[in-house]
Amino acid sequence: MKLRVGIVGFGQMGQAIAQVSAVAGHSLLIYDTNAEALEQGLESIDTNLEKLRSLGKVHDTEGMNALLNLQMVTDIADLKDCDLAIEAVVENYQVKTELLKRLSHINQTGIIVTNTSSLSSNRLAESVLNPKRFMGLHFMNPVSTIPLVEVVKSKTTTAETTNIVLQFCQSLNKTVVQTKDQPGFIVNRLLLPMINQAIHALEDELASAHDIDVAMRLGANWPIGPLALADLIGLDTCLAILENLATEGKSLTFPPSNLLKEKVAKQKLGKKTKAGFFTY
Repeated sequence: MKLRVGIVGFGQMGQAIAQVSAVAGHSLLIYDTNAEALEQGLESIDTNLEKLRSLGKVHDTEGMNALLNLQMVTDIADLKDCDLAIEAVVENYQVKTELLKRLSHINQTGIIVTNTSSLSSNRLAESVLNPKRFMGLHFMNPVSTIPLVEVVKSKTTTAETTNIVLQFCQSLNKTVVQTKDQPGFIVNRLLLPMINQAIHALEDELASAHDIDVAMRLGANWPIGPLALADLIGLDTCLAILENLATEGKSLTFPPSNLLKEKVAKQKLGKKTKAGFFTY
């Protein structure tokens, strides 16, 4: 099954989702309001594919074909005929609902999914013209190496919509888990409170960032320390998820650490800004 896929938002996650979709042979239309972001994103994908080719994880023909499968557009109306449109913008209800409403009026026949990592699919579905063809599809970061995808149906999502999205995930060689529409879903409901506790521990001067991460890697068998993982996810994204858990999940987590808020305020967001809890 090869689809005409639209990606809405070409930041870190949009680029990664576009890359794996293009390698799988889907035809991609990438939309962003910022032409410079589109150009930089394409260069980033080219660099990533070159790394994967050098490691033998992507064949030369797959890499070349993937780049040919990508088309950049700055007019969202170009997504009107996409079979599947994937929204991958900032983790904010207002931003997402406004964009999803606009997108659903432009594309009235295709499936629309949101890559939200914590926001309610039911609530977001209220902004969509045809909520039967809408659901959550949460990719893990980094998308190219983590095989898991969380599928989040809303109350109105049809079986047909779900089946098509599941087939799309299968085409990307992803493992799917289906979760109810609750704050944080499975992964972030469990993971982000642990990351938050690691930041609180650093804020309390329990140990250095290095030693906290070493302790969890060697003592809990984590493949990456919680602070380095926060840097990889993006500290702004971590903060947005924690704030949503604190607001909607209530007892699911402690409030976000003040140290995390300070890092985000200073735009020290992790790997994407070359500085977070560590420097890159």
